[in-house]
Formats: sequence, structure tokens, C-alpha cells
Amino acid sequence: MYNVQLPPWLLTLEDVLTRPRIVRAALVMGLFSVAQSGASVLCFFLVGRSDQVRMDFFGPVVVAGLAGVIASAAVLTWLAPRDPEGETWLARSVLGATALMYSLFGVSIAYIFGFWASPFLLFPAVTGLLVGILFGRSYGILAVAGAVAVTGALEALRFLDVIEYAPAVIGDSVQDSGSVARLVGTGGPLLVFVVAAMALAFGMLAMVDRQREALDRSHEVIRRYVPAQVAAAVLEHGDTATRLERRKITVFFSDIVGFTETTERMEPEDLALVLGEYFSEMAAIAARHDGTIDELVGDAVLIFFGAPTATNDRDHALRAVRMAVEMQEAVVGLNARWEEAGIDVEFRIRMGINTGVVAVGNVGSGARQKYAAIGRAVNLAARIQTECPPGRVLMTRATWLLVRDEVTCEEHGEVELKGIGRTTPLYAITQ
Repeated sequence: MYNVQLPPWLLTLEDVLTRPRIVRAALVMGLFSVAQSGASVLCFFLVGRSDQVRMDFFGPVVVAGLAGVIASAAVLTWLAPRDPEGETWLARSVLGATALMYSLFGVSIAYIFGFWASPFLLFPAVTGLLVGILFGRSYGILAVAGAVAVTGALEALRFLDVIEYAPAVIGDSVQDSGSVARLVGTGGPLLVFVVAAMALAFGMLAMVDRQREALDRSHEVIRRYVPAQVAAAVLEHGDTATRLERRKITVFFSDIVGFTETTERMEPEDLALVLGEYFSEMAAIAARHDGTIDELVGDAVLIFFGAPTATNDRDHALRAVRMAVEMQEAVVGLNARWEEAGIDVEFRIRMGINTGVVAVGNVGSGARQKYAAIGRAVNLAARIQTECPPGRVLMTRATWLLVRDEVTCEEHGEVELKGIGRTTPLYAITQ
């Protein structure tokens, strides 16, 4: 679990990055216009004092870059209220032109100072990173691809002696680039740009951590209200994992004997405490046996095995039976704990288990749905528990046939169940 507290400047950045794409681009290019204006003034002042740079090469490149940034900011600002998400061809064209222009500005600076001796060779790569973060990955790829293509073309022309290397540099020696004026005038703005890019990149990482923390918390909250298996299936496979389908599952149903009378004689606070502990214990046991909790409501517990994830019918039935036995043992411990705490209550639980084909998946309206199992097999499990002696577990013959070689049972007899047109043979767990 992550615990990331963002400083105010990162909160501001997060606010900018969550705005519509064209609005975000207009804000960023507006800030770049201000920053580059200051950097250009600094460059002209310091580099102009150097006797190592031809200003007739350097000056036009800087002015063209500044003009391009200002023009992009103006057009994007005009587009922002008209197409904030950048869905039209015009908006996409402007974003692409802006990304390519800013990247090629860095290529131009690197070319006039010499690709292999100028730190400005980093500019297009950093620009691609910034554009990818701020405008979108496709525009970042465009910026880098354009820079690589133009750089390759310029170098090819240099090797063919069509253009010269580092045309803005007067001196032929690399040592000539070490003067304080030129170092600060050209390297200073680049350093600020790189530091800003690094701050943005690490800020993005911090925001990703924050979003991951929020996502983890959301998943944790979801699992409190949605069965863990269902939540996992939806997160991994989407809605297709929970569509309604016919499936053979094993259904467990239980309720508390005399629950209505118990609620009438208990104080609400004690009842809430007892039910909370009871349901928490039952849910924990169900989780250990990988059961899907359908209902924890009133005094009823409905759990099934075999959906949304499934192994085989025998495994589903065995896990349901073992879960039921563990639950009955846990209730004995809970009753003892409540007695020691001075709470006058004793829970006696009836449990029924059945295996059969049901419709299982999302049921309900489009706005509100629930993952549930519906069908005769579910109703039969509910009817069985009404015939079950308190503290025991009954199962149908369909379940018994799957577990008889590992679970000791005895015949409970054939009973007539409400809503069932024939007698139903039942079996009771004896171990």
C-alpha cells in the first residue's frame, strides 16, 4: 500500500494534467512562452558578448523557436474553448505541429553548435518525453521521430560536404566552448529545461504512486461489498467475467434458529456486536475455503462454490461441506465468547447444502446489478436448512454422491419440501 503526500506544486501540476488535452496544451505552451522569452534574452545578452559564436546563425534560430512557441500558445488558446478534448483534425494538426516544431528547434540549436559537441543534442529527447506526458504518447513519438529524421538528414548532408559542421561556432577547437559567457548563455537555459523535465517526470511518478494508492484503496472498499472472487474476475476480465450463464455449482444456505425472538429480547447495541462478529467469522471461513458470498443479510448466509471461478464438481462440494463443518465449530466458540462477555445469547445454526445447475452472473437493472445465483438448486438449499436440526448440516443426494468417500454421513430420510413436487432424500454430516 502506498502513502504519497504531494506538495502544493505537484497538486497544481496534477490539476493541469487532468484538464482536457487542448486546455492543458495551451496552459503549458503559455508557460513555455514566458520561460523561453526570458531564456532568449539571456542567450542574446551572454552569447552576444562571446567572440566564439556567429550571431547571424544563432540569432535567427532562437527567434524562430520563440516565435513558434508563442504562435502555438496563441492558436491552442484559441482552440481550447472550441475543442477542449482535441477531437477535430484541426486540433490534432496543431498539436502535432507544436510537438514537431519544438523538437526541431532543439535539433537546430544542436546543429549550429555541432551535434557531437553540443549538449543541446539532449533537447529533442527531453522534448519527446515532455510532449508524450503533456500531449499524449503519439505526439511524443512524432516529436522524437521528427528529430531523428532531421538529425540524420543533416548529418548525411555534412558527410557529403553540402553543409558544414557547427556553422555557428567560430573557433575550431572544442576548448573554445568553455568560456563562461558561452557556457552560461547556451548551457544555462538547457540546464533549466532538463531540470524542469526531470521534475515533471518524477512528479508524474509521484502522481502515479498516488493514483495506485487510491486504486488499491478502491479495490479494498469494493471487496467489502462485492465477493472477492467477483471483484478479481471483473478487474482482470471486465464485465464478460460476470455475464449470466448456466453453471453447475454447490450452494450453501444457513440461518439462525429463533433469530426473531433473539432480536426482540436483545439491546440493539449487543445485537449489532453479536451479528457483526458472527458474520465476520462466517465470511472469514468462507474466504479460507474460497466460497463466493452471495448474501449476508438478516440472519441468512448464502454462499456458493463454482462461480465465477471453478475447478470441478467434487472439489466444489468438498469445500462447501468442510466450510459448513468449520462454521458449526466456530459458532460454538462464539457462543462461549459471548457468554464470557455477559451477553445473553446463544446462536444455533441450521445449514443446507445442494449441488445443481443454476443461472449465475449479474442480475438486476443496468444501473444496479448484483452477482448472484438463481434457480431451483438455490431454492432447494434454502428449503433443506429449514429441515435441518440446529447445529447440524444437511445435504442433498447430489452433493452426498460427490463427497461420500471423504465425509462421514448418515441418511436423514426423505422429506417433503415446500415448493418441491417430490420427496427429497437428505444426508446429515456426522463427523
